[in-house]
Amino acid sequence: MSIDQSTVHKDESPSTEGNTSPELIVVGVGASAGGLEALQVMVSNLPADLNMSFIVAQHLSPTHKSMMVDLLVKDSTLPISAAVHDEQLRPNCIYICPPNYNIELAAGDRIKLTTYPHTRVTPRPSVDMLLESIARVKGDHSIGIILSGTGSDGSRGIRAIKADNGFGIVQDPKSAKYDGMPNAAINSGNVDLIVSASEIGNELQSILSFPRTGNDASDNIIPRDTYNTIIRLLKKQTKVDFSLYKDSTILRRIARRMTSLRIKDPQDYVRRLNKQSEEISFLFNDMLIGVTSFFRDARAFETLQKELTHYLLKKEDKTIRIWSAGCSTGEEPYSIAMIVSEILGDKASEYKIQIFATDIDERSIAYARKAVYPEVALHNLPNEIREKYFTGENEVFEVAKSIKSMVIFSIHDLNNDPPFLRLDLISCRNLMIYFTAELQRIALPVFHYALNPKGLLFLGLSESIGLFQEQYRNLSKSAKIYEAIYSGKKLPPERVTTKHRVEDYVEPKDIPTEKYVGSHQKFENEYASVITEKLKEVLLPNSVLINENHDIVFTEGSNPLLVRNEGVPSNNVFKNFHPKLSIELRSALHQIDNGERYKDAGFHKLKLDGSDCWAKLILMRIERPSPLGKLTLIFCSIEKASDTAHHHVDDYGSSSSSKISIEHERLLSRTREQLQNVIEELETSNEEMQSMNEELQSSNEELQSSNEELETTNEELQSTNEELQTAYAELRMAYEEKDQQQQELQLLRRNLEQSNTLLQDAERIGNMGSWLWDIGTRQLDWSNGCYSLFDLDKASFQPSFEAFIGLAHPDDRNALEQHMMDLLSNKAKQPFVFKSFGKEKQDIIVSLDAVVSFNDLKQAIKVMGTMTDITKIASYEKSSIAYKDQISYILNSSLNCAYIYSFDTSSMEYVNPTMTQHFGISESDLDKLKGEDFYNLFAEDDQKPMQDHFMKVMNGVPGATYPSSYS
Repeated sequence: MSIDQSTVHKDESPSTEGNTSPELIVVGVGASAGGLEALQVMVSNLPADLNMSFIVAQHLSPTHKSMMVDLLVKDSTLPISAAVHDEQLRPNCIYICPPNYNIELAAGDRIKLTTYPHTRVTPRPSVDMLLESIARVKGDHSIGIILSGTGSDGSRGIRAIKADNGFGIVQDPKSAKYDGMPNAAINSGNVDLIVSASEIGNELQSILSFPRTGNDASDNIIPRDTYNTIIRLLKKQTKVDFSLYKDSTILRRIARRMTSLRIKDPQDYVRRLNKQSEEISFLFNDMLIGVTSFFRDARAFETLQKELTHYLLKKEDKTIRIWSAGCSTGEEPYSIAMIVSEILGDKASEYKIQIFATDIDERSIAYARKAVYPEVALHNLPNEIREKYFTGENEVFEVAKSIKSMVIFSIHDLNNDPPFLRLDLISCRNLMIYFTAELQRIALPVFHYALNPKGLLFLGLSESIGLFQEQYRNLSKSAKIYEAIYSGKKLPPERVTTKHRVEDYVEPKDIPTEKYVGSHQKFENEYASVITEKLKEVLLPNSVLINENHDIVFTEGSNPLLVRNEGVPSNNVFKNFHPKLSIELRSALHQIDNGERYKDAGFHKLKLDGSDCWAKLILMRIERPSPLGKLTLIFCSIEKASDTAHHHVDDYGSSSSSKISIEHERLLSRTREQLQNVIEELETSNEEMQSMNEELQSSNEELQSSNEELETTNEELQSTNEELQTAYAELRMAYEEKDQQQQELQLLRRNLEQSNTLLQDAERIGNMGSWLWDIGTRQLDWSNGCYSLFDLDKASFQPSFEAFIGLAHPDDRNALEQHMMDLLSNKAKQPFVFKSFGKEKQDIIVSLDAVVSFNDLKQAIKVMGTMTDITKIASYEKSSIAYKDQISYILNSSLNCAYIYSFDTSSMEYVNPTMTQHFGISESDLDKLKGEDFYNLFAEDDQKPMQDHFMKVMNGVPGATYPSSYS
């Protein structure tokens, strides 16, 4: 799997240090249906001196020229223009995205316009893409505004704006013509202000009037004691401790909440938190906002795929366990699942794959579990990845079930909860950048403990393993991929308990200014330092520091007692110490572990470099706070036998036999002491074994009781088995009924397919199509006849309200939209005729008929209707009317009598004025003449010839002429 797109992501806002002029604030505005009215209200109430640039992404029909600029410029307080590619933004200007383009903000505050890769008919541009680009470039100098519209476009972009410390503003759904987009943004929980369109300008002015924190937020903005109080309140309600998160990040989130609430005094905000618990929830949600994407940093994921391939090829079992820590909305674990699927291919079903995706944000976890993402989330993915691992089209895409089944989502606090174990890969990207160095020193050993030997650790591009070089090997510096180094038996790393971390916080005091120290006191300090250094150099030059696992963590001096054995290297002190001192060292450490703080092991004779030496070990226990914990310091004193001879001669006497005897006595005493320790330990172990034996006897009795219970259970199982056989027989009957139902369904399906075929043929013959509009879901469904009517591609066109309105001729578009609205209130007159564009973009006349379904509250819930191409009918009617007008003119102007007689009704349908004058009666009287009455107008001698003439005409050939005369 290869992903060519490389995406640059920003985790921290760019510094503005050194800039003399304030940085330009960029406001992204998104709208759809009904957005024009909201935009007109908003731009007419904007202050003229905001030092902001506005970029508007209004959903427009891609096939028609937009009149947005002309319609908005009339009421706007700021200049408005159509956006141009690579144009430099200017303050106090509004830029409108042209139709059939996506608009984004590029580096240097320049506009970026891109066309769609495929032909689309759905009105766009993408609001999410605009807002995400503004957040990426401007950071905390970005603002997102969502106005009236249908759908959910913009909710993801608002999240990106807020994640980079910007502001999210939404039009009040009550004042919006369509509340789909505003409600979607509000439901995402990433909105700061909900106001009407007319109040947005005043809110933008208020945001500018509040102080903004930079990257280096200091105690001058929020005092330290106030900051700790806020952290304590967060921990009390949410059970999450932010005290080890970077202060700068937390301070910016707090300051942004204060700005949105128009609170300038931090103490006032603390009082707000104490009174309103929901504000703590809002602040907590602000803390957790993170931006992620599928295959974020594509090159890093390509390297991960290569390294994971090598790892899995060497793996003996077929269980794969992966942990994605801080997964946010789930794009990262799903990306890893796709990589695993690509690596294993058809063999994926043979493996047990578990990808644990965790986060402390319940909303993000709930979103990730659905595995449904908007089109903008897949914007940078290659087409082959989209087609293989996603289902859906146009607006919404869902992750394939084969990928979803690999990922298990859960709430997990990395700072407090235990880790997952026996892992092959841990991905923790762009999370530790928000941790202090102390919390990072806790997390990395936890990861090492959780990983299998040679397991992989995948970090973000701005993260590293820091001091833990002995636990990880660097596999890729550019992709930040590390391999866990196996270091013998693993013990759970000690954590800093978070239970009282905030409460035990000690207010840091200012470092006092250096006071003048007299010369006498200076000399005293100097003398003490000289004595300490010389004692260390002469008496105890060599020292070793070990941890609770008896691993060497630090050495000082060139210590000849330390050796390096052959084989696999180890830091264990017993494997690296002189073998003749190993027993003495183990005994001394045993006593230190039992509570002694100091232990002198005495002198021991041994050979070093071929010379006899006397070595002495002095052990001391040192306790330090985590992560150092309990340490043991070993001082090693080494003296040559010649240097210590006078001491031992005085101690042992002059004779060598006396020396040997005393030395043996001392060694024997030491051995007795060690043997006594061993005996005590054995006695303790014996007591424990006796206790275990009693427990085993008790367990045996319990097992016997369990055996009896199992026999009873066996009888119950036999009874259950009989019941299962009965249930099986019933199930078999149900299966046969289901099979019969299946056959009936197939018959119904064939009938339905036949009916659909007849409907399609009827629509094709009648040049018409049917449609259904679900008011509740805003979904518009079309039959194939509708696509054929407008010559649209079903694969690229997604029917929607806005798209349908966009198909009408510009002259009829407003009337069509008003007609659709009138249908909902039962005020529409039908049928409705409008002009549109058909094949080869020629004008067509469409007749729209609809039937509206209402609920008990007389609210419209569904609209069903048909659309018919009446272009030929309209043309024929127009021609017929013109032809009749011509005939009527000729007959009315003729000096001869002219009439039209209907044989069906035996009455006159038309007479010209000459005939009425000739017979001396009015036209209304002629209308009353029917049947035999008509012949009475003629003379008696002519009545019979006229009747014969009429019969000849009635039985004659159409188009033939039959002359006659009468007097």
